[in-house]
Order: sequence, then structure tokens, then C-alpha cells
Amino acid sequence: MPHYIEKLNIIAILKDLVTFENELKSLFERYDMDLRENLGRRNALISALQEKVTAKYLRDIFIDVKIDGAPGKPDILINDIDQELECKITSGSKSKGSVSYSLQTDYETICKKEELDYMYILCNEEFDKFCVLFFEGLTSEDFFYPAAGSRGKSRMYKKNAMKKCKTLWGSFVVKNEEIIKRYEQRKADYLIELNRNVGEILNKAYDNNLTLDVVAKKIELEEERYDKKVTSLDEKIKNWQTKDPQFSFIFESLPQPEDSYSRNSNDSDHIHDSN
Repeated sequence: MPHYIEKLNIIAILKDLVTFENELKSLFERYDMDLRENLGRRNALISALQEKVTAKYLRDIFIDVKIDGAPGKPDILINDIDQELECKITSGSKSKGSVSYSLQTDYETICKKEELDYMYILCNEEFDKFCVLFFEGLTSEDFFYPAAGSRGKSRMYKKNAMKKCKTLWGSFVVKNEEIIKRYEQRKADYLIELNRNVGEILNKAYDNNLTLDVVAKKIELEEERYDKKVTSLDEKIKNWQTKDPQFSFIFESLPQPEDSYSRNSNDSDHIHDSN
């Protein structure tokens, strides 16, 4: 039997949330207010509906689905399979021109429950692109101890938790791996450049009737220059191999009717996250 989350209509959930956000935005504007001026407040307003519509579409799969969301209580309880699901939504926080997503939970709750499933909806400011992450069986070890002043909110330890992640919309890449690939490609490009330069040296040596010693010296200098570049790249690669994994979340727009619910890569954004 497929995992329960794989049957969930995530597109329908997101469309309901988009409709609600647009209506909230219009309501705020009627009172000369900007809903998106404070994204934390906006998401708090949407959060209750996130739980409601998630439960609504889970009822297309199961019979007995309850919502609560009170402190210490599960956001959603699927009684058919005795499964609890926590629902979160975040727009991230901006710092030095980039956006980071500190996926959080209530630390007391995760310690009490010992293990919980989570669905995080990551959204952009315009609320038209999303990345939806599902985590199965997170424990307190997948979160940092709450910082002073965090009011019991614990930040996800992504090095551990992302191993349990399944994307329901959008995707993510490990930045370390992407950067290492670029460095490896640069090393390959340097080797091509070296071979080309050595070939030019040999051609010029033949045309100019240079001695073997002079040719050997020129090739040696060229190889030393290449070795320095490769050594520098190897050090950078080693550094990224030893760093904790860093992630880039890839946000995608919802499909339009003419898209036949297919994903369009032109409608996706990479949102960098240094945590």
C-alpha cells in the first residue's frame, strides 16, 4: 500500500490557500492595509486554513480525520491509521539579499510525542510559488535545542532531518554537491586548456626551431600553472565535502488549466538556504 501522503492532492491544497490569501489581501486593502507587509502575520492567518484543507483532502483517502492544533495536540489526527501530522507554513527570512528557511517546531511537543510526521509549506512573498516538504518520523534529534528567547520554538537540524524528506511540490538540491560538481567541471576545463596550450607550444617549437630544453621548460611552466589551479580547486572541494550540507529549495508555480497539471521548469525558482 502506498504511503498515505502520496495520495494527498497537494495541488488542491495549495489552490485553496492561494484563493484564501488573495481574498485576505483584498480585504486588507479595503481597510488600507497590506497583508504582505508582515509575512509572519499573514502566514499565521493562513495556518489554520492549511490544517483545515489538508484534513479535507485527507478525507478523500480516509474516513476518520480530526483537526485540533491546540498546544500539545496534533494539528491533524488520522484515526484510520493512528497517524498524527503537523502542518507548518513559512515564507522564510531575508538576510543579506538571500532567503533562508528555518523550519521550526514546538520542542516540548516533539519531545513529548517522540516521533511526528510534518508537512512544511514554503512560500514566496507573492504567494504564487511553493515548495512543499514532507518529513516522516522526525524526532527531537532532528531539531536544535530552543535558543534563548525563542519561546520554545526549535529550529530543524537539516543535516539529519533532510534525510527523511520527500518533496510533494517543488524540489531541493544539496548546495555542497552542486558546488563540487562545478569545481570538478572547472578542473576538467583546465585540463583541456593545458592540453591545448601544450599543443601550441609544440607547434611553435617546430615553427621556430626551438631546442628541446626550451620546449621542455615551457611545458613544465604550463604544467605548474595547471597544478596550482587544480590544487586550489581540490582544497575548495575538500572544504565543501566536510561542511554540513546546505540546501537550495526550488519553488514552483501552480499549474494553469492549460498546463494539464504538468510542471513547467520555467516557472521555478531556486531559493537559497544557508541553514
